[in-house]
Amino acid sequence: MRPSSDSRTRSVYRHAAGPLTPEQAVAGYIPKALRPEDWAPVAAFTRAVAVEVHPADDRRAVETMRTLSQFLVWAHREGLPLDREQIFTPDVVSRYIQVGCTHLAEPSRATRRSDLRRFGAAVTTKAPWEPPEERLRANQRIVPYTAAEVVRLLEVASQQRTPLQQRRMQAFLALGLGAGLYPREIWHVTTENLVERHGHLCLTVPGKLARTIPISPPHDGPLQRIREEDPGSLLLSFFAADWDRSRLSRLMQYLELPPDCPPLRLSRLRVTWVKEHLEHGVHLGALAQLAGVTSSKIFGYVMPFMAPLPEHEVFASMVRR
Repeated sequence: MRPSSDSRTRSVYRHAAGPLTPEQAVAGYIPKALRPEDWAPVAAFTRAVAVEVHPADDRRAVETMRTLSQFLVWAHREGLPLDREQIFTPDVVSRYIQVGCTHLAEPSRATRRSDLRRFGAAVTTKAPWEPPEERLRANQRIVPYTAAEVVRLLEVASQQRTPLQQRRMQAFLALGLGAGLYPREIWHVTTENLVERHGHLCLTVPGKLARTIPISPPHDGPLQRIREEDPGSLLLSFFAADWDRSRLSRLMQYLELPPDCPPLRLSRLRVTWVKEHLEHGVHLGALAQLAGVTSSKIFGYVMPFMAPLPEHEVFASMVRR
C-alpha cells in the first residue's frame, strides 16, 4: 500500500487492508489544503466528475481529485455554476491556468491543463474542445535570477508569518542558491546530510549523483540554524513521496508570496548557483562534478547571462606565462 504524501489523502489509506478501488479513493478523499467552507459546496460535484473520468487506480483517483478539487473551488469562487458544460470549457480552463496556477512551475501547469482538458472532453458534450490549444513550452530557456531578485527572495523568506514558513522558504532557497540541488534532491536531505569539510558547512547528497557540496554564504546560515535547533529532521520540514507529482506546488501553498516576489522556481535557483560560481572563477570541471551534471545543457542556459570581462583581462589570462 502506497503511503500518502500529505494529510489530504490520509483518510483514504488509513484503514485500507489492500488496494482501494478508484471509487473508494474518490469517496474518501478530503483536500486538507482547502478550507472546509470552500470545499463543502463543491465536494459532491467534484466526486461525481472524478468518477466519470474513470481513473485507472487508487493513485490516479487521488491525483484526479487533487486536480479537480483545486480547479472547482477556484471556479466556484469565480461565481460559475456547478454545471459541466459551463465550467469545463477551453476558456475557463485557460483562465484558471493563467490566474489560478501562478504558483506552479511551467511543466506542472502544462500537466494540469492537459489533465483538465482531458477531463472536460470526457464529461461534456457541447464544450468546444477543438482545436487543441497551443502547448506550454516545457523546454523553455531557464533564466538565472538577477541580484535584485535574489535579494527580494531572501527578504520574502525572512518575512514569512510563522517560524515554520520561514524555515521552509529559507531552506528551499539555501538548497537552490547555496547548493544547486536538482529539484528531485531537495525532498530527502536532512540535518544529518550537513557536514563540516575543510572548515566549511557542506551538504552530502545521496543517490546516483552522490557528491559533497560546499554551501555558499549567506545560505549556510539558515541550514546551520536548522541543524542546531532541529537535529535529525528534514531540512524542508516537509514530507513528500517520490510518486507525488504535486509536491512542489503543495509546499508553495504554505508560503506567503507577495505580488512583487519573483516566481519561485528551483530550476532557476540552480542555474543562478552555477552562474555565480562561474563568475567567481570556479574550475568548470570541478563545478560540473559538484553540480552532478550529465550534460553541458545547464552551462548553455548560463552563458548568455554571465557578466562580461574587459577584453584586456581576457587576453591577459589567455597569454599568461
